[in-house]
Amino acid sequence: MPYREIPRAERERESSALIISGTDVTGATFQEESQTIDISDTGIAFYLKTSIWMDAHLSLEVRSSPSLGPKSLLKGKVVRFGRMIGDKRLVAARLD
Repeated sequence: MPYREIPRAERERESSALIISGTDVTGATFQEESQTIDISDTGIAFYLKTSIWMDAHLSLEVRSSPSLGPKSLLKGKVVRFGRMIGDKRLVAARLD
């Protein structure tokens, strides 16, 4: 069977205030402020200082987003980690 690439959702680059909360790698709850990098219908990307596990479930509060409105409460599951910039790592989450 030939390989077929699955199309990715259209991503909108934007930088909106973001509050992330969940459980870190030690099992403690955390809350951290960040900025969105991009958002699509199915996912969101941001930088995070807190160490978390792959497949972690997060609560995301996006504030003043051009694509989502003045305040959006979302749930997401971590599906990818990316490059480190300083003490923060790129995190991509699929929206539930």
